[in-house]
Amino acid sequence: MAKTDIPGLGELRGVGPRIRDSLQQLGIHAVSDLLFHLPFRYEDRTRILPIGSLYPGAQVMVEGTVEHSAILRGRRPTLMVVIADGTGLLSLRFFHFRNAQREQLSRGTRVRCYAEVRGGYKGLEMVHPSYQCIAQDSVPAVSDRLTPVYPSSEGLGQHSWIKLTDQALELLRSGKLQLEELLPQDLLLNLQLTSLADAVQFIHRP
Repeated sequence: MAKTDIPGLGELRGVGPRIRDSLQQLGIHAVSDLLFHLPFRYEDRTRILPIGSLYPGAQVMVEGTVEHSAILRGRRPTLMVVIADGTGLLSLRFFHFRNAQREQLSRGTRVRCYAEVRGGYKGLEMVHPSYQCIAQDSVPAVSDRLTPVYPSSEGLGQHSWIKLTDQALELLRSGKLQLEELLPQDLLLNLQLTSLADAVQFIHRP
């Protein structure tokens, strides 16, 4: 793949020796390589659904207030958190958790969660959802576009991929990183195809 004007990974904020090694193990040695490390799926975090409208198999984002939180003892301890939004109840199940996490998800905490909905013993539940705690008087905006999910390896979470690709895309938009077209210009025009730079931008941030 022809590329020109290729900045190194050291130009990206947050890339130290550990992150650089993890990226290189995935074949990513330059900023331009990040642009061709493509998402394998997307999550729709553009809207919050009422808990009462959920069904098993749905991948959704919900928001509610913690009604109950407890550690269930068994072969392995499980943190169970029940949230409500006025339309229904939803259980959040965590098999791996820290004491600080239990304290964070205490009764009265407002939380926004994303995961697949499953059928549980006592109704619908999410297992290890991604979540954020929200101040009672705040109304944080939802995303205005789909959230990409990247192939990854140990030590590289999805939040890191978003931050890294954000920087790579900004270098592309500013002209500091340039990609050479793979198709002849007349073919692009005749077929009304978008440029390689625009296509890369869209696939990362649809």
